[in-house]
Amino acid sequence: MKITLDGKQIEVEEGQTVLDAARENDIYIPSLCDNPHLSPFSGCRLCLVEIKGQRGYAPSCSTIAREGMEVKSDSPKLRKIRIRILELILSEHPSACLICQEKENCDEYKSTIRKVGETTGCVLCPNNGRCDLQKVADALGVDSIRFPAIYRDIEVNKKDPFFDRNYNLCILCGRCVRVCHEIRGTSTITFVNRGSDAVIGTALDKTLQDAGCQFCGACVDVCPTGALTERSLKYEKIADETKETICPLCSMGCRLDVGKYEGRILSSQPSEDGKVNQGQACVKGRFLLKNTVYSGQRIKRPMIRRKKDLEPVSWDEALDFVAEKLKGFPGDKVGFIQSSQVSCEDMFVFEQFVRDVLKSDQIAAESENSVYGILKELADESGVILPMNHKIKEISQADTIFLSGADIVSSHPIVWLAVLKAVKTGAGLIIAAPFEFSLSRYATLDLRIKPGSEAMLLGYLAKQVLGREDLSEKETVKGLEDLKKSVEDLRIEDVLKLTGIPNEETLTHAEKLFRPDRSVVLLLGAGFAGKEKIKNTLAAGWNLARLTRGRLFLLGSGVNERGQFEIRKIYDKKIDLSEFIRKAAEGKIEALYMTGPITLAVKFDPAFLVVQDSYWSDMAKKAHAVFPASTFAEDECSFVNTEGRVQRSGSIIPHYEESKPDWWIISRLAQKMGARSFSFKKSSDIFNRIEKEIPAFTGITNVSFTKEEDLFIKEEQGDKIGFLPAVYDRTVSSGEKRYPFLLVQDGGYDSYRNLDLTKENKGFAKIRETGIILLNPEDAVVLELKNGESVKINSESGESHAVVKISEAVPAGIVKTHFLRRLSPDSIFVSMLAVLPVNIKRGE
Repeated sequence: MKITLDGKQIEVEEGQTVLDAARENDIYIPSLCDNPHLSPFSGCRLCLVEIKGQRGYAPSCSTIAREGMEVKSDSPKLRKIRIRILELILSEHPSACLICQEKENCDEYKSTIRKVGETTGCVLCPNNGRCDLQKVADALGVDSIRFPAIYRDIEVNKKDPFFDRNYNLCILCGRCVRVCHEIRGTSTITFVNRGSDAVIGTALDKTLQDAGCQFCGACVDVCPTGALTERSLKYEKIADETKETICPLCSMGCRLDVGKYEGRILSSQPSEDGKVNQGQACVKGRFLLKNTVYSGQRIKRPMIRRKKDLEPVSWDEALDFVAEKLKGFPGDKVGFIQSSQVSCEDMFVFEQFVRDVLKSDQIAAESENSVYGILKELADESGVILPMNHKIKEISQADTIFLSGADIVSSHPIVWLAVLKAVKTGAGLIIAAPFEFSLSRYATLDLRIKPGSEAMLLGYLAKQVLGREDLSEKETVKGLEDLKKSVEDLRIEDVLKLTGIPNEETLTHAEKLFRPDRSVVLLLGAGFAGKEKIKNTLAAGWNLARLTRGRLFLLGSGVNERGQFEIRKIYDKKIDLSEFIRKAAEGKIEALYMTGPITLAVKFDPAFLVVQDSYWSDMAKKAHAVFPASTFAEDECSFVNTEGRVQRSGSIIPHYEESKPDWWIISRLAQKMGARSFSFKKSSDIFNRIEKEIPAFTGITNVSFTKEEDLFIKEEQGDKIGFLPAVYDRTVSSGEKRYPFLLVQDGGYDSYRNLDLTKENKGFAKIRETGIILLNPEDAVVLELKNGESVKINSESGESHAVVKISEAVPAGIVKTHFLRRLSPDSIFVSMLAVLPVNIKRGE
């Protein structure tokens, strides 16, 4: 389709607006309310254009181009109208600097301190130089304002974490309101009042946190003025360099643009061209990256313990010390803990070192108890091929979505955005969880089931699908007959009783959402009660997805949990985490080398302990040797996200103090111990080995990352994509006499390696409600507890303290807390269980 724009004939796509067409052809039309990710608003009226044959002026942001349309975007009349409109906008916006006759010389000759109570002009504004309003004013050449100035005198709101809200600078473009509603789905903010009293605010003037804000920063990113300002940037200079990186703080692998000034990180924002996150981020990637890299807990130099205290030494001295000590232990007495938050290159070198140099197979990894490892173990036992790759955008195209095991608004926010897209186009959303999720208001069915009954529910739905006449599965599909037998005695009355679903009509409604004309997606995390129940739930989920021709999407935790899983698949001898813990408890592991955290839940004092990490921890302080590892920001490295997507992240800053990459440390240690095959000079050398030796990476070379293409793990092909055996346990998880409550923890990461992000950032701790447990009102009455009272929580793993928050979002007998809690001072930070029996007593 062709239109004529300013006398130039241009090609436009069907459904494209005039404004978008102009931008694609480098024709400038001013606009302040428009944003490529948002629906047209036509609020600022600066983008008005003339259309031949049409009366008046049309907003180009909401005018769809038509074949043969003739448009004029610039004329004396249009310029005059735009200037008048902008003058009206500026009459309620501090504008002294915008129309100042000396502004061209100001930046060069005037230095201004921004730490002022009131912003009266650009040089006092934290958004100076980053402001869309400045750019539009310059483009239109506004040099005076003929309307009286009105200052709103609204108090700057600093009650919430991460950013300030100064609505004296707001131009009511509505971008923040729309991004919160249309893209993020929280609708935390809205227009309040009418006419000249109109402002942006929350219902009943609540704080953003109380109004349900997730602090993703999307509103800050789209704000065209300084009304919403990231607090950490308020007094910083404008970045002089931007580099891309992969966020390491969850399993999504979002691409971020990191702004730097004179080599130091200032902030991070979501990349517009990020294939996973597509211009969106979460609170961790948006606001915590800088603190993570520059944490005061960073380990600065190698240290060893010759006598009583750790002392700093050179790298050679530290490596010689550890090499000599490790030589004194037989391989079966050495244990190695591997983090899922390091790169593929690091993981590959770890495995080679432990198996070839230490002559040990006792390398414990979080992926063994991940959703990938648990389901793959079952698939191998059954001789079934299990495809795990998927793309996030496939979720947004589904007709029915079943979610269980993760509150994805907190744990996988980018997945939630895809779910929201699907829901907004009519998809049915089924949530099966023991408590209310953040997104429950969007659910077609919010099934508050009992913990541990997830597999029973999925099995019953599979039985109903099997009973349909339209089922097209062939009788020869592997495992189909066994599946039929396993579900045939699942009676509806038993299912209702065990799951706690109130009536048969609710189940019937759920069944209808799995009709054959609907595309189905099942999203399953690790938030289930114990490994066996996780295994059966994942198997039941896989079977239902297979029956409905749908897809099962596994929701991992660590940034490279999937990569760790794929690299370790080639090794026959792998130690299970539970076995590793048992050996540690029995004293069979005498030397421990830690490159990541893991919960042992036992007291363990090895004869020799090495901690290789970026941050100090309790274990590091006890260690005989400490190696400072660099972070994701300091190395070129590759990760595999939960989709199975392989991504490369480049170095964005130099190594911190004397820290070194994990692969460098292990390689030099191996050489000190006499190994000759560890002469890697850069990470790309290691990736070349990975591509040759790890089947999942076949064909993915260093050159591949330079091309604009999607790179995914190579999965096993064949006709063995059958069904998995699942046990539909007739018992559900519940408390016991000694520990009568179930503590449910959200399955996700709020840590980076050994750094607890809630301790690192007070704002993050506040929104995660660290130290708070949700308690049902009935249980509060029984325990004689009130809101805000302190309680002591006991479990087999240890003891912790918390503050009570009474809420009907959790059922009686269950208490809920956000993410991980350390219930024992001797445990190492990452929990293996999402559900834990506990006892609750009034605190002292």
